[in-house]
Amino acid sequence: MGRVLVAAIVALAASAFVTSSASAEVKWLCAPGVAGNPCVGDQTTRYFNSDGSSHVEQVPVPANPPVDCFYVYPTVSDQPTPNAQQTPDPEVKSIATYQAQRFSTRCRVFAPLYREVTVAGVATSSQTHDTSPYDTAYTDVREAWLAYLRDYNHGRGVVLIGHSQGSRMLRALIRREIDPSPNVRNRIVSAIIPGANANANDFAHFPACARPGQDRCVVAYSTFNETPPDNTRFGRTDTDPVGNALGLPGGPVLCTDPTLLSGTGGRLDSLVPSQPFAPGVILLLLIKLYGGPPPSADTPWLQPTDHYTGRCETSNNANVLMISPVDGARTLTPSPDDTWGVHLVDVNIALGNLVDVVGRQTATYLTDH
Repeated sequence: MGRVLVAAIVALAASAFVTSSASAEVKWLCAPGVAGNPCVGDQTTRYFNSDGSSHVEQVPVPANPPVDCFYVYPTVSDQPTPNAQQTPDPEVKSIATYQAQRFSTRCRVFAPLYREVTVAGVATSSQTHDTSPYDTAYTDVREAWLAYLRDYNHGRGVVLIGHSQGSRMLRALIRREIDPSPNVRNRIVSAIIPGANANANDFAHFPACARPGQDRCVVAYSTFNETPPDNTRFGRTDTDPVGNALGLPGGPVLCTDPTLLSGTGGRLDSLVPSQPFAPGVILLLLIKLYGGPPPSADTPWLQPTDHYTGRCETSNNANVLMISPVDGARTLTPSPDDTWGVHLVDVNIALGNLVDVVGRQTATYLTDH
């Protein structure tokens, strides 16, 4: 199924590979006051144990969170061109709900609509190694960041959150706009940028997070549940087919263990919304990964019955977060293929941990300020 999907994606893009780096208007998917904001919602959660028993908790959302989150979503667009239009398509809203909404329990979430490299565009760039569509996408992310600083920040602390392409955009943003500026640097609580091969040569002032509560650091990892193949996309920079995008450097890839930073000692606290993901390529890949529909419950959010542990390790020269099932949990299928590992759930497999990490980092940041 994975190879068939990839072939179809490449065919879709073959006749449409035209890019433009012209600036686009700053548009917000998520920001205070945005209609239909997918980054806010009821956080009531059913927590399932491995034996199927469960309980429900009402998870509070603060009216005035002490910090902000700037979220850049990953590759999800089914538009047939290399770069998407800045439209809140159903798959874009879905990924924001899946990955960013839970952070509303810790921060005000801002997420720009940007001309992301589409699913078709990523497939083509991976084959041709023409990464110019990523330059177009970055233009929008940079402009949105500058608009956020100008119009909304007012000196508040900021957590940078991304995944996959979104994390790649944030790697470039930190290198170009944040790392060189002490004033802006001092506003960063942390950067959570899994799934994009963030590495030891990326930043001058943002080390990998190494202990609970540490702020001004980077959380980065790529998730696998079996040995990465020789041509893995993640865990190494020399086999990343779009690793040269945005002029990002190569180097030893970071793996920061979210269970260490959240104090759960190897336990991954998975969280997913019950709302089904929008129809499209990503949903098909999620169905392949789960071996059926993604988990759901009678509450807006749930912690699935399937539980996993995770730890950072080097496997076949790749630095990855290796996960293992607990008490008969289903074995996830790498999707689209084994070069990706279980990349699609990098965020949600550890979302409970990551939200806790942001809470701890925020407390440290506010104390320091």
